[in-house]
Amino acid sequence: MGIALYYNADCSDCARLAARTRKLDWLGRIEFSTVDSPIGPVPPGEIVAVDPKAQKIFTGIYATRMICMQVPAYALAGLALYVPPIRNYFGRKKPGCNGDACEI
Repeated sequence: MGIALYYNADCSDCARLAARTRKLDWLGRIEFSTVDSPIGPVPPGEIVAVDPKAQKIFTGIYATRMICMQVPAYALAGLALYVPPIRNYFGRKKPGCNGDACEI
């Protein structure tokens, strides 16, 4: 069992990014899910990553980093997210879903 990625299927930005990640996950390390995560419903614009081996749950930028480290095409971005200034910059909340341009 790989990393489980929970996202909101009603969020067009989330669905688009999940579809892109699914195409790039040629190693099959991520299991995609739109059901409620172990910590409850996933709000639009957010993701939850669950590592069943380590029994840990990640949200926000830490979930993004976890997913990036599983997908070879995103590995450099994942490594960059270990650097605190970079992680803090990209970890800021974006206003609304996709910069207030969400279709919800």
